[in-house]
Amino acid sequence: MAQAAVAMDMLEFDFWTVLFSVINILVLFFFLKKFLFGRVNAMLEQRARMVQEQMDHAEQSAIEADQLKEKREAQLQNARQEARQIIQTAQQNAQVQGDKMIAQSQSQADDIIAEAQKEIEAERLRMMDGVQVEIADLALTAASRLMRQQMNDEINRSLVDAFLSEEGAGEP
Repeated sequence: MAQAAVAMDMLEFDFWTVLFSVINILVLFFFLKKFLFGRVNAMLEQRARMVQEQMDHAEQSAIEADQLKEKREAQLQNARQEARQIIQTAQQNAQVQGDKMIAQSQSQADDIIAEAQKEIEAERLRMMDGVQVEIADLALTAASRLMRQQMNDEINRSLVDAFLSEEGAGEP
């Protein structure tokens, strides 16, 4: 029973004890609020600001990366366009160069042909001059033979036949 009486004393609520407990809790709360919660809140706010700054910095970095990516893509597109232009210009230059070479070759061929035709014509004229001289010599020879011989039809005919046979033999 003594234990039951001690347990009962402990279960009794004393108004002053409860009041002092509430006052102690309130004083502890205000003390913690003034000295501890302010510092904890300041630290939490500082941490929140730092996280927000990091997020802002990450967002700014992402925007800069996108801008840099777009700039690089534009530069790459410009480089591709410039490469296409260079290739097209090179092809045009090659075509012009090829056309010039063909025209030059054709001109040289025409010059060679014209020169050969001139040489052929000159050779033909030399041959004609030589043939004319030879014909004149033959005519003079025939005329001198005719003058040396008597003029009768039979002799004239034989001289012409002889002249023609000589002329035919000289013509290979």
